[in-house]
Amino acid sequence: MCTYTITVDDKALKRLRPTFTQESFGVWLQQHVDNLVEDITSDAPHSESPIAHTAEEMKAIVVERLRRMESGEATYIDGSAGFEQIRAKYGL
Repeated sequence: MCTYTITVDDKALKRLRPTFTQESFGVWLQQHVDNLVEDITSDAPHSESPIAHTAEEMKAIVVERLRRMESGEATYIDGSAGFEQIRAKYGL
């Protein structure tokens, strides 16, 4: 087992979750670190990160989406439905 020291901005932490205490934040952070290590070391397939594209790839994706919108090929969905799909795909 390794021990690390991290520094967290108290004001930012209070904005993130005002109810965090130093102890509860430590428990929350440990859970996230444990999950991250498990995900990285697991043999299970991983979901692609939402930031898995280079800047050039993202530009190409945006250009294609704009083309599809302008040509009428795009299918639109409600914003809440879109966020629900993102949460399901990336486990947020």
